[in-house]
Amino acid sequence: MESCIGRSCSPAAIPAPIGLQPEPGFKHESAPEHIEDGQVQLGSSGSSRDAISSPLPGTDCISLTIPQLRTDLPPRPEFTPFTVPYLCASSQYDAKGFWTYPERRGWIIHLKDTNCHVLCPPGFCCHGTSLVKDGVELSMREKPPIFTRADGIPVLASDKAMFLQAWLFFGLLTEVSALCGLDLDIPAEFVVDNGSISTAKLNGLPGRWFAAAVQTHRAGDTSLMERILALMRQAILVLDEERNETGTLMFNYTYAECRVLHSLDIACRTLALHLLFHIYMPGFTAPDEDGWGRQRISNSVDWIGRRGEGLDQLSSLSRDELEEKGWCESELDLLAAEDLAFASLLSRPMIRDHSRCGDIVCNAYQTDEATYMTRHVSDGCSCTFVGTETSALVDALSKDKVPKVVITEQLELQVIVEDDYPYIALSHVWADGLGNPFKNALPRCQLRRLRNFSKELYRESNPAPESAGFPVGLWMDTLCIPVEPSANEYRKKAIHLMGKTFNDANVVLVLDRELEIVESMTASFLELGLRILCSGWIKRLWTLQEAALASEAHGIDKLYFQMHDGPFLYQKYDRNRRALRHADKTEIRAEERTILLESAIMLELGAQIPSIHVMRDMREGWSQFRVIYYAIEHRSTSKAEDIPICITSLLGKDLSTILSTAEAESRMASFYVLMREIPLGVMWCERPEKVGPQTVSLGTHVYHLLPSKYRGFTLDIEEEDVETTLPDAFNIATETGEVLAKLIRHSQRARWDIPMQQNLALVLRQDDRSAVLFPRAAIVAVEGIVQHEELQATEFVCQIVGYMDILPPDGSHDKVFRGHLTGDNQMWCIT
Repeated sequence: MESCIGRSCSPAAIPAPIGLQPEPGFKHESAPEHIEDGQVQLGSSGSSRDAISSPLPGTDCISLTIPQLRTDLPPRPEFTPFTVPYLCASSQYDAKGFWTYPERRGWIIHLKDTNCHVLCPPGFCCHGTSLVKDGVELSMREKPPIFTRADGIPVLASDKAMFLQAWLFFGLLTEVSALCGLDLDIPAEFVVDNGSISTAKLNGLPGRWFAAAVQTHRAGDTSLMERILALMRQAILVLDEERNETGTLMFNYTYAECRVLHSLDIACRTLALHLLFHIYMPGFTAPDEDGWGRQRISNSVDWIGRRGEGLDQLSSLSRDELEEKGWCESELDLLAAEDLAFASLLSRPMIRDHSRCGDIVCNAYQTDEATYMTRHVSDGCSCTFVGTETSALVDALSKDKVPKVVITEQLELQVIVEDDYPYIALSHVWADGLGNPFKNALPRCQLRRLRNFSKELYRESNPAPESAGFPVGLWMDTLCIPVEPSANEYRKKAIHLMGKTFNDANVVLVLDRELEIVESMTASFLELGLRILCSGWIKRLWTLQEAALASEAHGIDKLYFQMHDGPFLYQKYDRNRRALRHADKTEIRAEERTILLESAIMLELGAQIPSIHVMRDMREGWSQFRVIYYAIEHRSTSKAEDIPICITSLLGKDLSTILSTAEAESRMASFYVLMREIPLGVMWCERPEKVGPQTVSLGTHVYHLLPSKYRGFTLDIEEEDVETTLPDAFNIATETGEVLAKLIRHSQRARWDIPMQQNLALVLRQDDRSAVLFPRAAIVAVEGIVQHEELQATEFVCQIVGYMDILPPDGSHDKVFRGHLTGDNQMWCIT
């Protein structure tokens, strides 16, 4: 069976392993009047069993997921659905009581949730001891096995997975449904035709439980909420990862068993979402001592350091599966463990070969202008090209105007120069075939497609221009940046205006071949975030600027992605939905993101697509360079000389000096001179070549951007050692012979042919990052010294030649170099 999440199928899609299939793009069942799965209309009445018969104050509706643009569509699923084996089919839940079920089945549960303080996680006390066994408090190091068998038989992974499925899926859903008054036929809803269990109907279940609680007048009843919270916390507690005293995992699960455990975690999260419905209910109040707030719920589901049983194994198996399917290694390194587990459920066409990609940068979208081919919409099409006149573009650019084009009904192009003419800026991937390095033209079939996209987007986002009787304008680099050699100066002008172009656009539309086959309206935000994060579009350099200018944190979002079913508004932080208690607040709260497993993907998208506000208005302790570097670290470009242009434009600085030279090295040097000061930590970047040859002063007055200060140590190299190379390990000592530290070659750096010379020095880092991944010292060759009298400082002009790790002195007989510690006012110029 081949199936896809979100109905984003294609002939090239690769199915999941047999026996654990992603759920096909599902449709919500017909909902009772006024009630839809996952969405409850308050202030309504109806005769249906699940309808709210007792109206509550207010008429707002609530959905805890990213909203649909169209009100006639069902809510998005909270979680991407999937199917798992029905392990407990021969040993089903007996419905005789949740809490006593383990005993009836011959299992002994050793851990109990103390619920000691309202914000403490299950089984853990933030104010003292951690666990309770048989009424006795234990420290975390004394953590016992969670389960044993009453008959003394050793617990097997397969037995544990089967028991937990019966207790924490069927038992949990049965108990909560009974408490809320929802008559739920669990086998009918969750067991699918092939005998597997589907998680699809967990989506919308929190709202259905709440609707039933409203009907039975128990909505907002804290006694009901406490009972549900106790169920959820006990389930989370026993789903904790089990390791023995040496830290080794106690159970080795199969992929299918890992996914069963995953489904149990999702079931617990549906309980947490249900409790939020009660809290958001108009008029809900609880005494302070009851502690009924959003954080209490999220802390019961997720906390720092929590590891769900089977999650590490599932993420590792999922990563292997994704690599076999052809996913890019650079994508996988961006994904958290939970993200890998969900990503492996997605059907995805592999339209690019990622076999030559690295773990940092994807090379599958590189293009060669000499062999570049502009694509038609379909392979068999041979329609004619239509282009813009270079003279019209030059005329607009000579007046510092952003040229826009209008695609007429006859598929002709008209250049518009009016500043106030509304337009859509298009952001696309050149490797997808929408570029043209030879002339400002596209095939007629592509123009028709772009015109249809722009019309649909304006109907969704801003219908005024169409209703006013004039067509929508477009800006696209292929059509609006002149490529004629004779117009090279105006090409520079167009690039200079890129920031203004995307900042002034009414909306920005992203075009990516892979995203355009995705049905976005049935996908969760987590799935959409995963697809965007792994798209070809986000891997390219220039799209960073285009997205950053269109995506403002807590401002106006105008970044849309073209999907198969229309444009999708990307909202990194804000969600355009009305909160039940406060109609003027639209943001999905942090606790909701935590429960919905959106936090990691949201933060990663925020880092990959930082807003202009974030980059230009740095918070105290942040660095512009660090934010920019992380955003471009995983991006690539076919033209290295474009990197300084893009970065400079993003920071709102003058591009004139950058554009005055054509060579990448000279442009990068000009960028650093323009910046003047950057964090010293650039020397420890994972890929220093990404930021190019460097000439920059790193003064002590930029240290406040870093966790701690950096000092240096100049080495005294004897003349007889000059003809040798630096040893793999050596000690450094003061002039008096006091050994300060031992330095060893950093294992992650391949180069080690550093000649001994009398101008070597060390730049030492003193923060708490792991030395396994990040070296503690850079070896530099000092090539010049500049005195700064006004700063009362000395500047070393130097070049990085190697990296070292720093260890405490151990009395070893390694080579000892004496030298001098530099002062706090030392400046370093890295060239």
